[in-house]
Amino acid sequence: MTVATLGRESESVTLRTDGEGKWTDGRGEVISTLGGCVDVDISATPFSNTLRIRRLELDRNESSEVRVVYVSAPELRVEAASQRYTCLDPIDETGGRYRYENLSSGFTAELPVDSDGLVIDYPESFDRLHM
Repeated sequence: MTVATLGRESESVTLRTDGEGKWTDGRGEVISTLGGCVDVDISATPFSNTLRIRRLELDRNESSEVRVVYVSAPELRVEAASQRYTCLDPIDETGGRYRYENLSSGFTAELPVDSDGLVIDYPESFDRLHM
């Protein structure tokens, strides 16, 4: 996976995983601080949350803690972060609702999703535009 910024001075970071929690950088060197992380969370998109919501398949009031590789944008800082997802309303034909908690930073948000689990609104960051 490569995450890049756009602009005059484009920068990028490349990460690779074996899918079982071992991560390497673009040169193939192991990044031990990311050991055990299975998912990626890119701060510039709510789609990262959708990946976990769909993978976890939580029932109402069920929670799951995950350790993720967090990539901040535009800084491209890479670090491990602990997160918790709680299903408030399971996904059905009208959508669903989840509580997201970043246990590393203390940030919490309630995320409404559509029937495919795509985040509709991310408080103070993203709103889906209907065209």
